[in-house]
Amino acid sequence: MEFTLRRSLQRDHAKLPGLHQENRHKCTDKPTAERVLKAFSKVALTIIKDVAGREMSRWLTPLSSVQQDILQRLGLEASLYRQLEIQNTGN
Repeated sequence: MEFTLRRSLQRDHAKLPGLHQENRHKCTDKPTAERVLKAFSKVALTIIKDVAGREMSRWLTPLSSVQQDILQRLGLEASLYRQLEIQNTGN
């Protein structure tokens, strides 16, 4: 993950903001796996069920622009993330 992300940033002469908790304005072109994972730590999927245990709805935390950039640079589509929110209506 680190290698792929760093290579993408280097190729585009880009930096990622907001990965340093001590200074959210600091940008880096060498993000660590730990910092990248922490960037996603507040992501949540909430599933509401009825009394019988059937899913009624799902809500997924929207991705920030930094999170979207990270996924794209790792070769992952944001639509993959959004599929977590799609409810299986067959329940």
